[in-house]
Amino acid sequence: MIKGIKYDWESITLNMDHGELIDVTSIDYDDEREVEALYGKGSKPVGFGRGNYKGTGKLTMRREEFIKMEESAGCSIYEMKPWPIVASYAKDGEATQTDTLEQCMFTKRKNSHKQGDKETSIELDFIILGNIKINGKEAWK
Repeated sequence: MIKGIKYDWESITLNMDHGELIDVTSIDYDDEREVEALYGKGSKPVGFGRGNYKGTGKLTMRREEFIKMEESAGCSIYEMKPWPIVASYAKDGEATQTDTLEQCMFTKRKNSHKQGDKETSIELDFIILGNIKINGKEAWK
């Protein structure tokens, strides 16, 4: 049985400090927290230790969007102050779901173009220095 539209690329809206991103073709982001088993007597863990939290991501956008973003910032992507990325997921008739990536900074820019391409894109890696909030709920405190 078909239960209706699921979240898809069309349901995503991405915003940064300069406004809504229109010419973005992909976004990936993830976070992790180190957890390590601690051993004592025997071969089974007696507890665990927690390490650092880390968030990273990647945006792919057309060159026109990249130029607009840098012009709006008034500086190079590497000179931008930390900024949030807000990803909103909306389906007709349902509440909007929002992921907020706090305190992002670009760490890498990749240009790759080849003969026959119909467009030019730039891939940007970023680090998330803050938290990832899903509908306001923090991943860690």
